[in-house]
Formats: sequence, C-alpha cells, structure tokens
Amino acid sequence: MAVIAITTPQIAQATEIVAQANPQANKQLNDLLEQGRKLVDAGDLENAITLYTQAVSLDPRNAKIYSGIAYLEALRGNFQVAAQYYQNALILEPNNADFQYGLGFSLANLQQYDAAADAYRRATMLKRDNIQAHQGLAATLFRKEDYAGAIRAYQTILTLDPRNWEAYSAMGMAFLKQENVMKALEVLQQAAMIAPNEASIQIKLGAALLKYGDRNGGVAAFERAAQLAPRDGDVQFQIGEIFKAEENWQAASQAYQRALALKPTLMEANAALGELQLAQQDYIGAIISYRRVIENNPNDASAHFNMGLALKGRGSREQQAIASFQKALELYQQQGNTEGVKKTQAALQQLQPKKK
Repeated sequence: MAVIAITTPQIAQATEIVAQANPQANKQLNDLLEQGRKLVDAGDLENAITLYTQAVSLDPRNAKIYSGIAYLEALRGNFQVAAQYYQNALILEPNNADFQYGLGFSLANLQQYDAAADAYRRATMLKRDNIQAHQGLAATLFRKEDYAGAIRAYQTILTLDPRNWEAYSAMGMAFLKQENVMKALEVLQQAAMIAPNEASIQIKLGAALLKYGDRNGGVAAFERAAQLAPRDGDVQFQIGEIFKAEENWQAASQAYQRALALKPTLMEANAALGELQLAQQDYIGAIISYRRVIENNPNDASAHFNMGLALKGRGSREQQAIASFQKALELYQQQGNTEGVKKTQAALQQLQPKKK
C-alpha cells in the first residue's frame, strides 16, 4: 500500500541550473553558461551537461554549477551521478537548503532512505518553511516504515499549511500502517472535506474503510473515485494497489488491466500486473508485462530482475534468464543499490551450475 500512500515531491525548482552570466567571470565561462542555458531551454540536456562540465574546470569553486549539473542529471534519472554532484556543491556551500533538498531527492530515488532522510532534515533545519523538504522527509520516513516519524513530519507541514489536503491524506495512510484505523479515518475525512473532488483521497478512504470492516463503504469510496476521474488510469492503478494490499488478487488484476486500457503507457501498472502474474506462476503473462516495462525503460533494474525470475520459472530459458539477471546486476551496481546487487548475485549463483 506504500505506493499509493505517499508522493515523492518533485525536485525543487530552486535548484535550477545557473542561467545568468556573471559579469565578473571570464568571457569563456559566460559563453559556456549561456550556451548551456539555451540547450536546456531546447531540451538538449545531454549536451547542456557537457558544457556545464566544461564550465566546472573554469570555475571549480562555483557550487551552483555543480548543483545545476546535479539538477539536470536528476531530470534524466541519473540519480547516482546527481547525488555526487550535489555532494560536491555542498562541500562548497554546506548550508544551502536547496542543495540539501536535491541531495535528499536523489538519494530517495536510489532507495538510500537513511541518507535521504538526513539530507531532508538538514534542508528543513536550514529553511524551516520549505514545505517540499518536509514532504520529502515525510515520504522518506514512510518508506523507511518509520510511521511515527512520518506522522510528525506531516503534522509539521500542517502547522505551515493547515489546509494541505495532501498532508492529511498521506498522514491517514501512516496511521493506517500503524493499525490506528479510527485516526486514519478521521484525518482522511478531513482531507476529503478540504478537497471533496480529489479521487486519490477517496481511494485512501476506501482502503481505511475496508480495514475498518466496512466493505460497502470501501467499495462506495472506490466508486466515488472512479466517478471523479472516469478516464484516469492512475486512479484504477491505485485501486489495484489497494486490492493487492488486501490480497484480493483477482480484483487487483482487473483494476490493473482497466488502468492499462485507459492509459497503456502506465508502466507501473504493467510492473504491478507482472508481479501478480509471477506470484501466480503465470510466467508467460509476466514475461509479456515486464517486456513492456523494459521496452519503455531499459534502465529499470527491477524489471530486468523480475524478467529473469519469469524466464527462470518458464523453464528451458536459463540463458535468457541469466542475461536478464546480468543486466539487472549491472544496473543495480550503477545505482549503488546494494540490496538489489545481493539478490541478483544470489539468483545468478542458483543458475550458474546450469551454464554450459
């Protein structure tokens, strides 16, 4: 249920690339920054990063150039590289709240939640009214399963913004994780009062009502969500996540399929459907689902790993399974995901004796 419980804040716009030339800097540096800005505006991030990297050699004490590269790398999904550049920027400006936020965001996307939480905390201490940083901290604590800490962080957000329905909504899920169903219902109902037309709240409210034992109320909340967003595949996906958490595999599968019918590009639904198919030993279905995910995002390490599991389960496809696991291992290593590396190495070791 964690997938629907929280939303990771988008990377802070305050950490955008340095776009304005410094009149006191040399002309070559100014030209590089100006050309880089034009490339960013044109969406050519790769060549912009190349120019900004050249700019670093001309002005190696300019923290904003490092942070700008980090920002662009994060936009490209290269979170390991982004984290390194944010750390370089913080060596020069350790008290920059935006850099700390960017570091937290990058580390959270690498699933390095302890380090991410530390960075978000520093960001909130440096800029106490930065709601995005508090949101990032709360989301990270939730993923760490520190639900009490997440609740405190959401309460801090509500002191800054008392009508923040997203904080109420996410806090309700944290209470639900603590099995405090009554408190979860209370705060989710507050969220619904603030934003009565928000489908995502109705989904969470439905989950709480199911947990309370009110199945009719839960189903009614899901129906309300579908009415509010009848063509929204994301809503159906979230309903599927609820049913999966309830171990209602058939209902979850149907919701994921409806999500994909409405939004064929929703790779999260394909991945979730593949996970169910794996659990039910529908290896052909899982192979199809994960192939779609990999075609959309070749750098999705978990999709390659699960593809390996599906190929292994299908039988007589050991070499293809090994290739998938090897690709997953390569990507996990690039991401610095030690848990992913360990499980993939274990999977490869199981197949190794079968290699010719």
